[in-house]
Amino acid sequence: MAERGPRPGLTTALLFLAACLAVAGAESYQKFLRQHVDFPTTEAPDPRSYCNLMMKRRDLATSHHCKHLNTFVHADTSKIQLVCGEGGVPTTGDLRESNASFPLTLCQLQKGSWAPDCSYKGTDNTERIIIACEGGYPVHLETEVPADVGQEDL
Repeated sequence: MAERGPRPGLTTALLFLAACLAVAGAESYQKFLRQHVDFPTTEAPDPRSYCNLMMKRRDLATSHHCKHLNTFVHADTSKIQLVCGEGGVPTTGDLRESNASFPLTLCQLQKGSWAPDCSYKGTDNTERIIIACEGGYPVHLETEVPADVGQEDL
C-alpha cells in the first residue's frame, strides 16, 4: 500500500476554486446592487422620469438594448441583506421571501419603445420581495409580492 502524503497540487487547485467562487459571488452581489438597489432614492419628478433616468444610468437601457422589466428597491443594503437570513423565509431552491415590505419602483418598457429610444412606465409600490441568495448576499431579484395586512414595512 502506497503512503499518502500532502498533495500540494490538489490543495492549490482547491484554494484557487474557492477564490474563483468568492469572486463570482462578489460580482453577482455587485450586479444585484447595480441593477436593483437605489438608496437613498434618486430624485425625479415622477416614476416615469425616474425609470427613464435610472434604466440608462444603470446600463439597463442602452443604444442596443432595452431591458423590458426591472425593479428598484429603495432600502439600505443591510436591510435587503437581512432577507438572506432572519429577515426572510425560504421558498423554493435558493429563493427567500422577505418578512417586511420594501419601497419599490417597477420600471416597465412601454409598448412600441425600441433601442436606442427606450421609454419606461414607472410604478411606485411597497411590497415584499423574493430574492436569491448566495453566501448570505442577495444576487437576484425574482419578484415582488403584494404586501398583506399586518406585514412589517421598512
